Amino acid sequence: MPMPDHLKAFLAVAETGSVTRAAERLGLTQSGVSRKISWLEEEIGFRVFDRVRGRVALNRHGHAFAAHARKAVELLDNLPRVARSIGAGTYDRVRIVATSSIMHGLLPDVLAAYVAERPDLPPSATMRSLSEVLGLDQSDQVDVVLAPLPMRPLAFELVHEIPFDLELAVPEALLPAEVRPVAGEWPDLSRLAGLPFISLDPFASYQESVEALWSDLDRDPPYVAETTSLASAALLARAGVGCAILDPFVARALAGPQTVCARISPAITHAYGVHVPTGTPMSSEVERMLDHIKRIGAVGRPGR
Repeated sequence: MPMPDHLKAFLAVAETGSVTRAAERLGLTQSGVSRKISWLEEEIGFRVFDRVRGRVALNRHGHAFAAHARKAVELLDNLPRVARSIGAGTYDRVRIVATSSIMHGLLPDVLAAYVAERPDLPPSATMRSLSEVLGLDQSDQVDVVLAPLPMRPLAFELVHEIPFDLELAVPEALLPAEVRPVAGEWPDLSRLAGLPFISLDPFASYQESVEALWSDLDRDPPYVAETTSLASAALLARAGVGCAILDPFVARALAGPQTVCARISPAITHAYGVHVPTGTPMSSEVERMLDHIKRIGAVGRPGR
Protein backbone atom coordinates (compact mmCIF):
# COMPACT_ATOMS: atom_id res chain seq x y z
CA MET A 1 0.00 0.00 0.00
CA PRO A 2 1.42 3.44 -0.91
CA MET A 3 2.69 5.47 2.05
CA PRO A 4 0.99 8.87 2.67
CA ASP A 5 4.28 10.78 2.25
CA HIS A 6 4.85 9.05 -1.10
CA LEU A 7 1.38 10.14 -2.26
CA LYS A 8 1.99 13.71 -1.10
CA ALA A 9 5.29 13.86 -2.97
CA PHE A 10 3.59 12.51 -6.10
CA LEU A 11 0.78 15.09 -5.89
CA ALA A 12 3.21 17.94 -5.24
CA VAL A 13 5.17 17.09 -8.37
CA ALA A 14 1.97 16.59 -10.37
CA GLU A 15 0.60 19.98 -9.28
CA THR A 16 3.81 21.99 -9.68
CA GLY A 17 5.20 20.17 -12.71
CA SER A 18 8.62 20.26 -11.12
CA VAL A 19 10.59 18.15 -8.63
CA THR A 20 12.39 21.31 -7.51
CA ARG A 21 9.19 23.23 -6.72
CA ALA A 22 7.65 20.15 -5.12
CA ALA A 23 10.70 19.84 -2.85
CA GLU A 24 10.35 23.51 -1.85
CA ARG A 25 6.66 23.01 -1.06
CA LEU A 26 7.30 19.92 1.05
CA GLY A 27 10.48 21.14 2.72
CA LEU A 28 12.50 18.25 1.30
CA THR A 29 15.52 17.87 -0.94
CA GLN A 30 15.06 17.16 -4.64
CA SER A 31 16.66 13.75 -4.22
CA GLY A 32 14.28 13.03 -1.35
CA VAL A 33 11.25 13.78 -3.51
CA SER A 34 12.67 11.72 -6.41
CA ARG A 35 13.19 8.75 -4.10
CA LYS A 36 9.60 8.92 -2.85
CA ILE A 37 8.30 8.97 -6.42
CA SER A 38 10.49 5.97 -7.29
CA TRP A 39 9.27 4.09 -4.21
CA LEU A 40 5.66 4.91 -5.12
CA GLU A 41 6.07 3.64 -8.67
CA GLU A 42 7.63 0.45 -7.32
CA GLU A 43 4.74 0.00 -4.88
CA ILE A 44 1.96 0.47 -7.42
CA GLY A 45 3.71 -1.30 -10.32
CA PHE A 46 3.67 1.40 -13.01
CA ARG A 47 5.28 4.74 -13.85
CA VAL A 48 3.27 7.90 -13.17
CA PHE A 49 5.50 10.47 -14.89
CA ASP A 50 7.19 10.78 -18.24
CA ARG A 51 10.66 12.27 -17.89
CA VAL A 52 11.93 14.23 -20.88
CA ARG A 53 15.12 16.33 -20.78
CA GLY A 54 14.92 16.87 -17.05
CA ARG A 55 11.21 17.72 -16.99
CA VAL A 56 8.40 15.60 -15.57
CA ALA A 57 4.80 15.34 -16.76
CA LEU A 58 1.96 13.07 -15.74
CA ASN A 59 1.47 10.21 -18.13
CA ARG A 60 -1.84 8.46 -18.80
CA HIS A 61 -1.53 6.20 -15.77
CA GLY A 62 -0.47 9.13 -13.60
CA HIS A 63 -3.52 11.18 -14.54
CA ALA A 64 -5.83 8.29 -13.62
CA PHE A 65 -4.01 7.66 -10.34
CA ALA A 66 -3.83 11.32 -9.26
CA ALA A 67 -7.56 11.74 -8.65
CA HIS A 68 -7.65 8.72 -6.32
CA ALA A 69 -4.42 9.73 -4.59
CA ARG A 70 -5.80 13.20 -3.92
CA LYS A 71 -8.93 11.79 -2.29
CA ALA A 72 -6.87 9.41 -0.17
CA VAL A 73 -4.64 12.23 1.08
CA GLU A 74 -7.65 14.44 1.82
CA LEU A 75 -9.24 11.65 3.86
CA LEU A 76 -6.01 11.12 5.81
CA ASP A 77 -5.57 14.84 6.42
CA ASN A 78 -9.16 14.98 7.62
CA LEU A 79 -8.68 12.26 10.26
CA PRO A 80 -7.54 14.65 13.05
CA ARG A 81 -10.67 16.77 12.59
CA VAL A 82 -12.84 13.64 12.60
CA ALA A 83 -11.14 12.45 15.78
CA ARG A 84 -11.72 15.82 17.46
CA SER A 85 -15.39 15.82 16.48
CA ILE A 86 -15.84 12.26 17.79
CA GLY A 87 -14.20 13.25 21.07
CA ALA A 88 -16.39 16.36 21.32
CA GLY A 89 -19.58 14.42 20.57
CA THR A 90 -20.36 16.35 17.37
CA TYR A 91 -19.40 13.71 14.80
CA ASP A 92 -23.05 12.92 14.02
CA ARG A 93 -23.94 16.49 13.14
CA VAL A 94 -25.62 16.88 9.76
CA ARG A 95 -23.61 18.57 7.01
CA ILE A 96 -25.68 20.27 4.32
CA VAL A 97 -24.69 21.89 1.05
CA ALA A 98 -27.22 24.04 -0.81
CA THR A 99 -27.35 26.56 -3.64
CA SER A 100 -27.93 30.25 -2.95
CA SER A 101 -31.72 30.46 -3.38
CA ILE A 102 -32.28 27.44 -1.12
CA MET A 103 -29.80 28.70 1.45
CA HIS A 104 -31.63 32.03 1.73
CA GLY A 105 -35.20 30.76 1.39
CA LEU A 106 -36.07 27.21 2.42
CA LEU A 107 -33.11 26.32 4.62
CA PRO A 108 -33.34 28.89 7.48
CA ASP A 109 -36.76 27.57 8.59
CA VAL A 110 -35.53 23.98 8.24
CA LEU A 111 -32.46 24.66 10.36
CA ALA A 112 -34.49 26.56 12.96
CA ALA A 113 -36.86 23.62 13.34
CA TYR A 114 -33.99 21.13 13.59
CA VAL A 115 -32.02 23.23 16.10
CA ALA A 116 -35.14 23.63 18.27
CA GLU A 117 -35.29 19.84 18.48
CA ARG A 118 -31.54 19.20 18.70
CA PRO A 119 -29.85 22.25 20.26
CA ASP A 120 -26.97 20.05 21.42
CA LEU A 121 -25.95 19.03 17.88
CA PRO A 122 -25.55 22.12 15.66
CA PRO A 123 -25.80 21.32 11.94
CA SER A 124 -23.42 22.67 9.32
CA ALA A 125 -24.83 24.46 6.24
CA THR A 126 -22.57 25.58 3.39
CA MET A 127 -23.58 27.56 0.30
CA ARG A 128 -22.11 26.47 -3.02
CA SER A 129 -22.60 27.50 -6.63
CA LEU A 130 -24.48 25.09 -8.88
CA SER A 131 -21.26 24.04 -10.63
CA GLU A 132 -19.64 23.33 -7.25
CA VAL A 133 -22.68 21.30 -6.17
CA LEU A 134 -22.52 19.22 -9.35
CA GLY A 135 -18.85 18.52 -8.69
CA LEU A 136 -19.39 17.12 -5.19
CA ASP A 137 -18.44 13.53 -4.45
CA GLN A 138 -18.50 11.35 -1.35
CA SER A 139 -15.03 12.46 -0.27
CA ASP A 140 -16.52 15.89 0.47
CA GLN A 141 -18.18 14.50 3.62
CA VAL A 142 -21.63 15.94 2.86
CA ASP A 143 -24.81 14.34 4.23
CA VAL A 144 -27.51 16.26 2.36
CA VAL A 145 -27.38 18.25 -0.90
CA LEU A 146 -30.18 20.62 -1.92
CA ALA A 147 -30.22 21.87 -5.51
CA PRO A 148 -32.69 22.85 -8.25
CA LEU A 149 -33.96 19.93 -10.28
CA PRO A 150 -33.12 18.37 -12.67
CA MET A 151 -29.53 19.04 -11.57
CA ARG A 152 -27.94 16.28 -9.45
CA PRO A 153 -24.41 15.60 -8.17
CA LEU A 154 -23.35 12.27 -9.66
CA ALA A 155 -22.25 10.62 -6.41
CA PHE A 156 -25.61 11.33 -4.76
CA GLU A 157 -29.10 9.90 -5.13
CA LEU A 158 -32.38 11.80 -5.17
CA VAL A 159 -34.52 10.94 -2.13
CA HIS A 160 -37.14 13.69 -2.19
CA GLU A 161 -38.54 16.38 -4.49
CA ILE A 162 -39.90 19.73 -3.31
CA PRO A 163 -42.25 21.14 -5.97
CA PHE A 164 -43.30 24.76 -5.63
CA ASP A 165 -45.13 27.53 -7.45
CA LEU A 166 -43.30 30.79 -8.08
CA GLU A 167 -44.62 33.99 -6.50
CA LEU A 168 -44.57 37.62 -7.54
CA ALA A 169 -43.37 40.16 -4.97
CA VAL A 170 -44.59 43.72 -5.57
CA PRO A 171 -43.44 46.72 -3.51
CA GLU A 172 -46.51 48.29 -1.89
CA ALA A 173 -45.43 51.72 -3.11
CA LEU A 174 -45.60 50.53 -6.75
CA LEU A 175 -48.84 48.54 -6.49
CA PRO A 176 -51.92 50.21 -8.05
CA ALA A 177 -54.63 50.73 -5.44
CA GLU A 178 -57.19 48.70 -7.37
CA VAL A 179 -54.94 45.62 -7.77
CA ARG A 180 -54.74 43.17 -4.89
CA PRO A 181 -54.21 39.40 -4.60
CA VAL A 182 -57.30 37.23 -4.35
CA ALA A 183 -57.01 34.07 -2.21
CA GLY A 184 -53.22 34.38 -2.28
CA GLU A 185 -53.03 34.71 -6.06
CA TRP A 186 -52.65 37.59 -8.51
CA PRO A 187 -55.91 37.51 -10.52
CA ASP A 188 -54.59 39.36 -13.58
CA LEU A 189 -50.85 39.42 -14.02
CA SER A 190 -51.09 41.50 -17.19
CA ARG A 191 -52.20 44.49 -15.08
CA LEU A 192 -48.81 44.44 -13.34
CA ALA A 193 -46.66 43.98 -16.43
CA GLY A 194 -46.06 47.72 -16.78
CA LEU A 195 -44.36 47.96 -13.40
CA PRO A 196 -40.54 47.87 -13.13
CA PHE A 197 -39.16 44.35 -12.66
CA ILE A 198 -35.97 42.76 -11.38
CA SER A 199 -34.67 40.23 -13.88
CA LEU A 200 -32.70 37.17 -12.94
CA ASP A 201 -29.64 36.28 -14.97
CA PRO A 202 -30.75 34.80 -18.33
CA PHE A 203 -29.26 31.43 -17.32
CA ALA A 204 -30.97 31.31 -13.90
CA SER A 205 -33.20 28.27 -13.48
CA TYR A 206 -36.43 30.29 -13.26
CA GLN A 207 -35.86 33.00 -15.82
CA GLU A 208 -36.67 30.95 -18.91
CA SER A 209 -40.08 30.10 -17.43
CA VAL A 210 -40.66 33.75 -16.53
CA GLU A 211 -39.84 34.91 -20.05
CA ALA A 212 -42.22 32.28 -21.46
CA LEU A 213 -44.97 33.59 -19.17
CA TRP A 214 -44.59 37.15 -20.44
CA SER A 215 -44.55 35.87 -24.00
CA ASP A 216 -47.82 33.99 -23.44
CA LEU A 217 -49.36 37.16 -22.01
CA ASP A 218 -47.95 39.21 -24.92
CA ARG A 219 -46.24 41.53 -22.43
CA ASP A 220 -42.69 42.82 -22.18
CA PRO A 221 -42.17 44.26 -18.67
CA PRO A 222 -39.47 46.91 -18.17
CA TYR A 223 -36.44 45.55 -16.33
CA VAL A 224 -34.63 48.01 -14.06
CA ALA A 225 -31.97 45.63 -12.74
CA GLU A 226 -30.58 42.16 -13.35
CA THR A 227 -29.06 39.86 -10.76
CA THR A 228 -27.77 36.31 -10.55
CA SER A 229 -29.16 35.91 -7.02
CA LEU A 230 -32.75 35.25 -6.00
CA ALA A 231 -31.94 36.70 -2.58
CA SER A 232 -30.66 39.92 -4.19
CA ALA A 233 -33.83 40.15 -6.29
CA ALA A 234 -35.86 39.84 -3.09
CA LEU A 235 -33.87 42.56 -1.35
CA LEU A 236 -34.26 44.86 -4.35
CA ALA A 237 -38.02 44.29 -4.22
CA ARG A 238 -38.03 45.03 -0.49
CA ALA A 239 -36.14 48.26 -1.20
CA GLY A 240 -38.89 49.29 -3.64
CA VAL A 241 -36.72 49.11 -6.76
CA GLY A 242 -39.06 46.80 -8.65
CA CYS A 243 -41.10 43.61 -8.67
CA ALA A 244 -39.45 40.21 -8.41
CA ILE A 245 -40.56 36.67 -9.23
CA LEU A 246 -39.32 34.44 -6.43
CA ASP A 247 -39.59 30.98 -5.01
CA PRO A 248 -42.21 30.88 -2.21
CA PHE A 249 -39.63 30.32 0.52
CA VAL A 250 -37.68 33.47 -0.32
CA ALA A 251 -40.99 35.30 -0.82
CA ARG A 252 -42.16 34.23 2.65
CA ALA A 253 -38.97 35.62 4.20
CA LEU A 254 -39.58 38.87 2.32
CA ALA A 255 -43.28 39.26 3.18
CA GLY A 256 -44.21 42.35 5.20
CA PRO A 257 -46.17 45.58 5.07
CA GLN A 258 -43.92 47.06 2.39
CA THR A 259 -44.07 44.12 -0.01
CA VAL A 260 -47.07 42.14 -1.29
CA CYS A 261 -46.37 38.53 -2.32
CA ALA A 262 -48.79 36.13 -4.00
CA ARG A 263 -48.77 33.18 -6.37
CA ILE A 264 -48.65 33.65 -10.12
CA SER A 265 -51.48 32.50 -12.34
CA PRO A 266 -51.08 30.56 -14.54
CA ALA A 267 -48.73 28.75 -12.18
CA ILE A 268 -45.02 28.40 -12.86
CA THR A 269 -43.89 25.25 -11.11
CA HIS A 270 -40.31 24.26 -10.34
CA ALA A 271 -38.76 21.84 -7.87
CA TYR A 272 -35.80 21.43 -5.58
CA GLY A 273 -34.14 18.06 -5.13
CA VAL A 274 -32.91 16.56 -1.86
CA HIS A 275 -29.93 14.23 -2.35
CA VAL A 276 -27.89 11.96 -0.08
CA PRO A 277 -24.68 10.01 -0.79
CA THR A 278 -25.36 6.96 -2.94
CA GLY A 279 -25.12 3.65 -1.12
CA THR A 280 -24.51 5.20 2.31
CA PRO A 281 -26.90 4.36 5.16
CA MET A 282 -28.58 7.45 6.59
CA SER A 283 -27.99 8.25 10.24
CA SER A 284 -30.92 9.02 12.53
CA GLU A 285 -29.88 12.69 12.48
CA VAL A 286 -29.95 12.85 8.70
CA GLU A 287 -33.40 11.25 8.75
CA ARG A 288 -34.50 13.84 11.31
CA MET A 289 -33.23 16.65 9.07
CA LEU A 290 -35.01 15.14 6.05
CA ASP A 291 -38.28 15.07 8.00
CA HIS A 292 -37.98 18.82 8.63
CA ILE A 293 -37.08 19.48 4.99
CA LYS A 294 -40.13 17.54 3.78
CA ARG A 295 -42.50 19.24 6.23
CA ILE A 296 -41.34 22.79 5.58
CA GLY A 297 -40.89 22.21 1.86
CA ALA A 298 -44.52 21.11 1.58
CA VAL A 299 -45.78 24.68 2.03
CA GLY A 300 -44.26 25.67 -1.31
CA ARG A 301 -47.01 23.98 -3.34
CA PRO A 302 -50.45 24.76 -1.90
CA GLY A 303 -53.42 22.71 -3.07
CA ARG A 304 -55.15 24.08 -6.11
